[in-house]
Amino acid sequence: MTNETLLSQRITGIQPFNELAIDADVWREAHGQHHAHRVLHAGFVHRPGIVHGLEVVVSKTSEFEVIVAPGVAIDAQGRTVVVSDPVRFTPEEKGQSFIVLTYEDTLDARSEVMVGTGKKFYRLVEGRQIVVVKELPKGPYIELARVDRSNKTTPLRTAESPFDPAEDELNLLYRELAFPHCYADGGIGELCFLPVADPNCWKPNRAGLYNLVREANGAGFHVSFEGLFNLRNGGNPTDPMMLYVSCEGEFQPPSAEQIEGLRRYLDNGGTLVAEAAGGDAGFVKSFEAIATAVGAKPKPVENGEALLRSHGLFPSPPNGAVSGGTVSVDTGRGVILSTQDYGGAWQGRVPNAKAEDSRDSVRRAVEFGLNFIAFANRRRRESLLARMS
Repeated sequence: MTNETLLSQRITGIQPFNELAIDADVWREAHGQHHAHRVLHAGFVHRPGIVHGLEVVVSKTSEFEVIVAPGVAIDAQGRTVVVSDPVRFTPEEKGQSFIVLTYEDTLDARSEVMVGTGKKFYRLVEGRQIVVVKELPKGPYIELARVDRSNKTTPLRTAESPFDPAEDELNLLYRELAFPHCYADGGIGELCFLPVADPNCWKPNRAGLYNLVREANGAGFHVSFEGLFNLRNGGNPTDPMMLYVSCEGEFQPPSAEQIEGLRRYLDNGGTLVAEAAGGDAGFVKSFEAIATAVGAKPKPVENGEALLRSHGLFPSPPNGAVSGGTVSVDTGRGVILSTQDYGGAWQGRVPNAKAEDSRDSVRRAVEFGLNFIAFANRRRRESLLARMS
């Protein structure tokens, strides 16, 4: 059933009054009105596709197994399909196979009643089915991934080029997204690094960070500002997916307990974004010791790296409040070091502020900030899936 078919169906309901006899047909029509509006809303307002999650990754423990993450989708009939737990597959058959999700409802055996001499069931349970097939289904489905197997003994891989997957690499090109898609879901917190020169100036970019959160929530990101994060508590499932810290000049070194908490936070899939306010070299000098302590070695971002394409596509990091700064990243450890001072640009501090294109400079900095958030969300999701495997 397409959206056009949904639109062509006449919707009827029930006008109640005290003397109305309620039988199965009346009950069905009354509830059918709500169901029809629900699928119309989902099918037309959000469109069929993946709403959130449902990532497909190669298992960390078995290179022949793929894992489908929990998530939500809408099928072509406007039905909401929920996957509550991770699902595992081992695609072995030679040639191209498709991993698809379909809506499936069943009758609850616990709702059995005797009607005359026969059995009837009064409860319908909405469910789903995830399968690996050689041909796409004729009915409604959501494609999650496909893979072209050379043979069953070759390990599966994440595509080296996601835009041109090779044999035995996961092909995610045909994943259709619903609207508005949830690009990230989680919290963004702050860290406090106290500047040696003036300990009171530890949050010069808080206004910018808050502005980024606001802009993100208007662009398909479901994120919240969580304020100051206590590193001593790092490493819990409730940790913010991204931590941001910025100050100018050298700062007082964190305690050994805080460093250990930061290490646990990163081990748990968190991402740290550290920015030198004003591009100050003293901040970079102090931060290098922290990066070393948590096992991170940020390197300058190069074209094609994950940070440059995690949401928007950038050939290189744009300028922030500083012209000619740098952005370095350790993708494995989730540590980003910037001397571009994007946090300053997020609050309108850009070079040549009175120039006609100054608003474009702010916009580019905000768009790159969304890449930080999407990068952090992807890292957190991958960490979660790794623990599931």
